[in-house]
Order: sequence, then C-alpha cells, then structure tokens
Amino acid sequence: MFTVGHPGVWLDAVQSTSAWMFTIFLAVVFPIIDYVLYARLKSTLQIYAWNILALWSLAGVCVWITRTNYLTLNDLGERPGNAHRVLLISGILIAIIVLLIGAQKKQKKKPNQERLNKSLDRVRRMLPKTPTERAVWIIVSITAGVCEEILYRGWLLSLFAATLGSVWLGLLISSIIFGFAHTYQGRNGILGTGVLGVVFGLLFIFSGSLIPGQVLHAVIDLNNGLALGKVAQRAEVRSAPE
Repeated sequence: MFTVGHPGVWLDAVQSTSAWMFTIFLAVVFPIIDYVLYARLKSTLQIYAWNILALWSLAGVCVWITRTNYLTLNDLGERPGNAHRVLLISGILIAIIVLLIGAQKKQKKKPNQERLNKSLDRVRRMLPKTPTERAVWIIVSITAGVCEEILYRGWLLSLFAATLGSVWLGLLISSIIFGFAHTYQGRNGILGTGVLGVVFGLLFIFSGSLIPGQVLHAVIDLNNGLALGKVAQRAEVRSAPE
C-alpha cells in the first residue's frame, strides 16, 4: 500500500557512510547551530536570511546525496503520488485551511496579556512585524514548506523506514527529530512542531507524495507567522513607554 522507504530502493543509502553522516548532521549538529545563531543574530531579517540559506543548502546537499546513492527526487517523494489519495487528502487539507482561517477571524476573545507575552517570548524575534519582514516571511514560509518536507519526510522518514523495516518507526523518529530542530522555540515549540511532523508524515505516507504536505506546511507557516506577527506588533505598541 505504502510507497515510502522501500528497503530495496533505499538499500544503497542505508549502507552509505555519507548518507548517515548527513543524517547525523541534520538531526544533531544543525539544531545546535540553529539554536546558537537564533540567539546571536541581531535582527529578524538576519534570522530570515539564515533560515533561507540554511534550508536550501541542506536540501541541495540532500538531493546530491540522494543521487550519489542511486535515488531520485521521485524516491524522495517529489512525485504526483496516488491520484485518488492525493485528491482526497488535498480536499481535506483545503477544508482544514479554510476552517483554521475562519476560526481565526471569528475569534473575539482577547487573550490574557501576560500569557500572550509568555507564549510569544520564544518566537518574538522570528515574527514579521514590518512590511519588509512580512514580504520576506512569504519566502521563508515557502522555503520551510518545500525544504523541510524534503529533509524530514522525504529523506529522514524514508531512510529510517527502510533501515528499521517500519514506516511507522520512520514516522516517529523523523517527527521527534523535526521537533528538536525547532529547539529555539522552547519546550512547547518542540512538542507542537513534533505533532505537526506526525501530521505531515501521515500525509506523505498515505498520499505517496510530498506535495500535499509541502503546500500545507507553507500555508500554516505563512498564516501563523503573519497572524502572530500582528499580535506581537500590537503587544509591543501597548507596552512601549509613552
């Protein structure tokens, strides 16, 4: 039923030193570098530039290692997938996106200011609060949608599924790694991102394609970033001394 991480197709990658070196870098080294730079970079635009450069570079290396191990973009999941499943899942995704946007617009209850500040504290520097930042955020969201799905679902989920002989273990491990890749967001960010990793992974497994997850990932990041950016901007205006 599933076309993800077939041991026969991924055999060379499973036995490849370069593939596992890249995997260790992606799972362990990159989150540490990302965490340190998030704290040290001085502006939101610098953080955006780092994210765009880092993710496209990692995706490029991933594609190169994929090819050196006799795999293709098709094996990573950049394919149409099962047409009926993709159509069904795409319809569900559209409904979810519409419901999320509708719920966000209809929400009238204002959150407690102290709780709001605490929840935004970890990601405040990442949020777009100016017109320029909002424009660049669109690129950041598309980058995350495309590249992170290639890295964490197309590569990690498939590689661990092939290595362990279980697509569900591949889903679990790749989702945990995806959560820790967002350590800079704090404990709640790690847990929330890990759960999203499961959702994106299930989309990949059942559709046989990265494309639905890439679209949903980009839309969620774009919507959440712009919405929270406006909230953070209003909070800063209220807290500014007169």
